[in-house]
Amino acid sequence: MMKKCSKILLIILCSFIFISSPKAISLKQLKDKLKKDEANKSALIQRQKNTRNNIKRAQGDITDLEKDIAKYEAEVEETVEKIDELNESIEEKQTEIDNLLSFMQVTDGENVYLEYVFQAKTFTDFIYRSAIVEQLTNYNNELIDNMYKMIEDSKELKNDLQKKISSSEKSIQNLESKLKKYNVTLSDLETAHSDIEQLIAERKKTIANYEKIYKENGCKETVEFQTCLLIKASKGFVRPIAKGTISSEWGYRNCPVHGKELHNGIDIAVAMGTPVYAAANGRVVSITRKYKCGGNIVVILHNINGKYYRTKYMHLATINVKEKQVVDVNTVIGTSGGGGYTLKKNGGWDTCSTGAHLHFTILKGEDGSSSVNPRTFINFPALKKSFSGRI
Repeated sequence: MMKKCSKILLIILCSFIFISSPKAISLKQLKDKLKKDEANKSALIQRQKNTRNNIKRAQGDITDLEKDIAKYEAEVEETVEKIDELNESIEEKQTEIDNLLSFMQVTDGENVYLEYVFQAKTFTDFIYRSAIVEQLTNYNNELIDNMYKMIEDSKELKNDLQKKISSSEKSIQNLESKLKKYNVTLSDLETAHSDIEQLIAERKKTIANYEKIYKENGCKETVEFQTCLLIKASKGFVRPIAKGTISSEWGYRNCPVHGKELHNGIDIAVAMGTPVYAAANGRVVSITRKYKCGGNIVVILHNINGKYYRTKYMHLATINVKEKQVVDVNTVIGTSGGGGYTLKKNGGWDTCSTGAHLHFTILKGEDGSSSVNPRTFINFPALKKSFSGRI
């Protein structure tokens, strides 16, 4: 299974991708590409930092909004209690007024007034006492009106608070949506960072090996590879394994480890320890051991009819070649590994492999910036189908 190659990395490396047939470059040009890779790595690190800051800021905003919602909910609860208390006060006042009015009314046809009014000694006192009763009644009516107004104001406040709660909840939803995107972006950036780190590591090894070969052959850095490396040309590629089953295709897929990703090679399911051969004549330019997402890796440079390509062999259990070594189609470069071997027996360093298989990639150009579908060059059977033989 191939490690994830995110869209972001593809964009970052777009200046390196060969759209047309690969053309020969020199050692100096490869070193220039390394400088650009390192600059891209720095840009990735800064983007990761910015994204983490965005995540932290969004999480802080969500926390503040949650506090606001809790505050609004508490105020709504207080307002509801206040409305209930006002309703109770209105009922009590209404009862008092009703009792007072009934006491003032004529009962059973007799002119029976409020005892208070009857106790008046003079007509003037009677008028005074009646006025007081009327004032009390009006005051209570006014008090009830005020209470009703307070209830309406409280209801309006409650509605405003509910709107604030809804608005805050909507803001939280928007922030959570942004946070989800930030996390996805951060995951992509971290994967791209890992990818470009591997690319830089491989490129540094390749350059170091090329420097030795250039020195041995007396070539200047500006001399093209095809002139200095003296790799025996091949007419085409052959299968890197004599017998196996196609378990995963080149292209976008749902990876059991990373989710949706660009799988830039083809997976061949084989028994553990199956011999893996070079797919064409070439020279080993890079070896990586125990990479966390790919395990043991061998990269070989080939001259196919005057055009340069690289092949990459991942999840190897063993490596049988050395850097700078010249190989041909009969050279066993290593043996197949994968999840069962690397996870159980070697301490779990190949975390991206879930089963025994070989991941095989074909890359354009001496620098290996872009992958191509291996089916373009090699006759592989359909997915889940088995093959026997290397042609």
